[in-house]
Amino acid sequence: MSRNRQHSRKRQKHLMTAALLLCLAVLGFSVWLLFVPNHLNHVGETSVLQSSTADPGTAAVTSDSGTVQNSDAQAFLAVLEGNTAQLSAGKWKSSDESVATVDSNGTVTGVKQGSCQITDGSSTYQVDVRRLEQREEGTYVDGILIVNKSYPLAENYDPGLQPVTKDAFQKLSDAAAQEGLDIYIGSDYRDYAYQVKIYNNYCNLYGWEQADSFSARPGYSEHQTGLTIDCNTIDDAFGDTQESVWLAQHCADYGFIIRFPKGKESITGYQYEPWHIRYVGVDVAKEIQKYGLTLEEYLGVDSVYAEPWQG
Repeated sequence: MSRNRQHSRKRQKHLMTAALLLCLAVLGFSVWLLFVPNHLNHVGETSVLQSSTADPGTAAVTSDSGTVQNSDAQAFLAVLEGNTAQLSAGKWKSSDESVATVDSNGTVTGVKQGSCQITDGSSTYQVDVRRLEQREEGTYVDGILIVNKSYPLAENYDPGLQPVTKDAFQKLSDAAAQEGLDIYIGSDYRDYAYQVKIYNNYCNLYGWEQADSFSARPGYSEHQTGLTIDCNTIDDAFGDTQESVWLAQHCADYGFIIRFPKGKESITGYQYEPWHIRYVGVDVAKEIQKYGLTLEEYLGVDSVYAEPWQG
């Protein structure tokens, strides 16, 4: 009798163990159903988010092969009348040789003021031939006042902050304020005499070669045009603010451009200044923004001092 009882107890023990193992298996499977599919879905969602949050400043489409391509295949090139610009060698053809010609070496020659297209069948350039005009106060290209290291202003040119600049900036500042941002004038018009003091001070501190990378020589400053404003704090830290991001995205809507953009230092002659905006009018500003150009590239001019500083 005692032996049968022992056997029965052993059998009960085995049944309880099997039941416990079965419960653990069911519990484990439930946990898998709860977490693993959600993790897989999260991975899929992350991939979609990464695709949908690509750089909004890049106009791109995806081809059938999955390659990202520029959706604006047409590039831009400006050249002054009588001057040349260089493309790569190829079988280029001008749509209007009375405006601009191009040879097999890719040399584009501006013939007369106007626009045409130059293409080799796979690449197409919008070519604008500009007219340079010297006036008493300074140099204009297609009616736009250009001031940089190649094109100075007259010492006595003293317009003050021009009303069109002030009015456009007020609209820009008001629009930024509606989004909770504070964009204000840190510096605007400077006359010739004031620029003398600023530039000489930088030369004394850093030497003229370094000063030339961030400060204009007297007569070569855009601030003397009355068309330029430095926003907020004139400091590299401004480039990390929400105001700087908004300014770069929206300034063209009010006729301004970021005058010295990042990565274009060798073209403008100045280091990146996210705070420095120049009024050029809405249509011009939007075209410059569309093609990602500097004012030099848009007008077909350079920015190089003719000689070392003699101060």
